[in-house]
Amino acid sequence: MLMRGWRGAGVLAGLVAGAVVMQTGGSLGRGALFAAPAFSACVLAGVLGGELSVRPAGGPVRTAAVEVRRARDYLPRGLTRVVATAAAVLAVLLVATTAAGNADDMGRPGRMLWVACGPDVREGRGPWPGSYYSVPLAIVVLAGLVAAGAVLHRIAARPRVGDDDTTRRRSARAVIAAVGIMVALPAAGVSAVAGGAIIGTSCLPDAGGQALLALAAAQTLLLAWCGAALLIPAPARAGSRPA
Repeated sequence: MLMRGWRGAGVLAGLVAGAVVMQTGGSLGRGALFAAPAFSACVLAGVLGGELSVRPAGGPVRTAAVEVRRARDYLPRGLTRVVATAAAVLAVLLVATTAAGNADDMGRPGRMLWVACGPDVREGRGPWPGSYYSVPLAIVVLAGLVAAGAVLHRIAARPRVGDDDTTRRRSARAVIAAVGIMVALPAAGVSAVAGGAIIGTSCLPDAGGQALLALAAAQTLLLAWCGAALLIPAPARAGSRPA
């Protein structure tokens, strides 16, 4: 119950932090881009607080099982695979939009997409999710992934108490869900903005923009999955010990 309370507190704090970052986190849409990492950071902090609150059972005589616990044994396999794929997709998106971006009329790098539509014709569309957005986002997401790895290590390493494998799986599920939100929401935003810019450019095929909009919709579905995983506890499984 205590660990569930810590996770719940992390979610509530994350909602507040996300709203604050969205309003104050930067100009020209940067705040909205960093709201999801702020939310996820608070969730990770809540999970870590719950894990740190676990203490081994006391008493005059104690026994300990000899076992090797690995973080991957507690991960939700399906969700973990999808979140890992989404993280790779985000990385590819950021590389591609950074490479295609140009400076806007104020000299801010990567905020415009300029396309040569003919020998003497250039067409520009903005905003574009180039380096003005992608570089700080990549730094924040990488930091979040490192933090998630540290929390997963703590989940595997902490002392065994009670129905332990169930609580570890629930904590690991919350970590993966938080990472999924941290990745999927920016990926959806980048895909939607880039797709809209491509469709709005007369000399580029709409198919690329439509594919990006479809990707944004898929990322939105992942957001819903991660939200459900975060808010709905996983049922206890028979066979408590990981292989």
